[in-house]
Amino acid sequence: MLQTGNLYADLAGYYDRFCADVDYAGQCAFTQRAFACFSSSGGRDYLDLACGTGQHLLHMSQYGFVVSGLDNSRDMLAQAAQRVPQAELLLCDLAAFDQVEAFDLISCFLYSIHYSHPTTALEETLRRAWRALKPGGVFIFNAVDAAGIAASRTIQTRLTEGDSELSFRSGWHYSGNGDVLELVLGITRTSAGGRDSWHDRHTMTAIRFTQLQRLLRTTGFETTFLEHDYETMRPWDGTGFNVIVMACKPSAGKHDYCFESSPQATSVKKAEQLFKLSNTT
Repeated sequence: MLQTGNLYADLAGYYDRFCADVDYAGQCAFTQRAFACFSSSGGRDYLDLACGTGQHLLHMSQYGFVVSGLDNSRDMLAQAAQRVPQAELLLCDLAAFDQVEAFDLISCFLYSIHYSHPTTALEETLRRAWRALKPGGVFIFNAVDAAGIAASRTIQTRLTEGDSELSFRSGWHYSGNGDVLELVLGITRTSAGGRDSWHDRHTMTAIRFTQLQRLLRTTGFETTFLEHDYETMRPWDGTGFNVIVMACKPSAGKHDYCFESSPQATSVKKAEQLFKLSNTT
């Protein structure tokens, strides 16, 4: 039987098993170190955008953060509520949250920032993140350059559930032009009783790093691009197509804050802190 619809709703209970290889603990350990390096807001109020089932919320709460999560899937948030009962959970789109100077740290991992589509929605997400941060707060997320997205790249995971075998497929499809990036998802469950399939498709935003840097700068962020490596913090060398973005809201809270123009640039002070911290962790 073929079914179409929102896989995140229909099969939310399987999500963590399909994502078993994601190193949530490592990502959160990195986030904690990066926050200590880049933040100057003085608090520990944390929001995870596209929080899913709450894996990041759980780990960040163990670092002493007061955690909140946002997702547009009610079923995912139900899983998050079970995992992190103390978390405040928000059901809304990435470009629709409206908190003002409420958080010291905002994150958006697993390339979920690209779910803000089209580019105007991504701009709005950045503006809302800036507004939601306290002065001196940090927005951390990972991103991929459109130039580095293969025309079709699929990842497949298999697992066993009782007497059934499940196969999960996800893949990006990009034409090479424009800002439309398609995420195609599929699950097949095979058992003695037959074969069921679910298919879903999400339109995401493809963007070049130079454009992303301009949007961040226009929004008011001081931005540092880091290598996409959660074990050590190193400034991006300008060649890779995957980065971790550290977007800091200046303590003065001014939109016309002056900072380095190139994506890989970082201030001397931040770089010194970066390497000192990386060498001691």
